[in-house]
Amino acid sequence: MNQETPTSNRRLIRAVAVLLAIYTLIEVTDCVTLLLMHFGVIGNFYPRLAFAEFNTLLASQPLAMFPVFLFFTMMRGLSAWGLFRERVWGFWTAIIVCGVTILWIPFLMPAAGLTALEMPLDGLILFLLLKGRFGNQTL
Repeated sequence: MNQETPTSNRRLIRAVAVLLAIYTLIEVTDCVTLLLMHFGVIGNFYPRLAFAEFNTLLASQPLAMFPVFLFFTMMRGLSAWGLFRERVWGFWTAIIVCGVTILWIPFLMPAAGLTALEMPLDGLILFLLLKGRFGNQTL
């Protein structure tokens, strides 16, 4: 991040970048899945969402959800790239995308399913980002 960042904190930020890169690959598979659903290659295997409108879109017009999936994929990939290059904008992009995910996911998903994986992962990423960025600094 900067010259004053200790090596242990840089390693932590690098680990978060790897986590975000893996998370981006998962999001890419979601985007590909939506495209395959649109062209009728596979059926809708996503769990029931909290809002019936999203369930209808996924069943009849999966391509309508593609921009949302693509947004999260691009933001996660961009933040991972920025963190690999030790850029402050990568840090803030990761904070924003993980924060938005934590706030948005409970309204979409039921209690079981993907929420059980996404919320703790995003919380862990946020914690590690803040720990890696600020370390043991005093107020």
